[in-house]
Amino acid sequence: MIRKDAATPGGRKKVVYVVPHLSGDESEHFAHVPALLESLGARTDLVALVERGAPPSSLPGVHAVCSVAGHRRAARFLGYIRAIHRLSRSGYRTYFLRYSRFLLVALIVTYPLYRPRILLWRSGTADLLEPGATRSLRARLDDTVNYALSRCVHGFVTGPEAMVPVMRARWRIPHRKMRLLYNDIDGDRFAPPSPADRAETRRRLGWREEEFVVLFVHRLSFRRGTRLLAPLLRAVRGRLDRPVRLVVAGDGPDRALLERLAAGEPGLEILGAVPNRDLPPLYGAADCFLMPSYEEGFPRVLLEAMSTALPIVTTRAGGSADVVGPGYPYLCDTGDLDGLAAGTAAVACLPPSEREALGARLRHRARERFSPQCAARMLEEIL
Repeated sequence: MIRKDAATPGGRKKVVYVVPHLSGDESEHFAHVPALLESLGARTDLVALVERGAPPSSLPGVHAVCSVAGHRRAARFLGYIRAIHRLSRSGYRTYFLRYSRFLLVALIVTYPLYRPRILLWRSGTADLLEPGATRSLRARLDDTVNYALSRCVHGFVTGPEAMVPVMRARWRIPHRKMRLLYNDIDGDRFAPPSPADRAETRRRLGWREEEFVVLFVHRLSFRRGTRLLAPLLRAVRGRLDRPVRLVVAGDGPDRALLERLAAGEPGLEILGAVPNRDLPPLYGAADCFLMPSYEEGFPRVLLEAMSTALPIVTTRAGGSADVVGPGYPYLCDTGDLDGLAAGTAAVACLPPSEREALGARLRHRARERFSPQCAARMLEEIL
């Protein structure tokens, strides 16, 4: 049974939102959390518990920012215990976690003392193996541990809609514990640039105006389809009579491979990891966003592209089809190189007015369905 949490005299719920990592140069999707916290703080009495990074001393809408310091695991674990103790004394007993397995263990261990209410977010799978690879003992052990921990939470939160049955089946979660929550995107931060700003960004980056620029932003790994990028660039170039540039922003185990391929593949540009704060101009200057993933959950990168009115070509991995919406024309099956190339070339051949209209529809969907205000309302209902 899910226990009711204490509320403030005014009826506002007291909640601890756990942020795995937060800093000014954040390149992970946790950089989106402050916008959500500001909206959530208008509805709840909110504390942000930051596990790693160098967070600011205060955040809009947040009653307090607690940073759990310590590089060694033992020191971090003791820091968690102290934070849980202090927060409990102040009436905070509901915790919303995105992954954060180490803190989840601390909450479970201290449950007899503090009775925390635990809401755990997970979305996506990590089951796909590279050709010839076998699942390691560590990966199997991680699955066993994650399964055991998931049985101890009061609510299992995931999204979008397609991922609810997937995550429920994968972790064998009872129906009564499942909750739906959308990821969110700050439409003011990720906004279409003016024509002058777009032209200036392309000039600064060395992208010629006649080039069709395809942007990939994600972790550079087999699961995200990065090994399709070089052959995809060649396939798109063969379909078009204009120069094509494929720009890759991200880091991960496939980076060295991509850099070797880029040395012999004109038009393949590897930027490496880019802080999230610096991504909006890249989206705004590109002509098309590409996500060839084999596995996904609720990909934030699609929301970033949509919010900047950038046309998208993506696979149906995870909840991607839910994100772009029903009837979106440039979706294909995972691993479909021809489909990805055809979709990308089709976007390139759209008249400018139609490409702008497509981008405007995507931005409207992002602002209407995936704004921080929408996600805050959904989370408040879960609380």
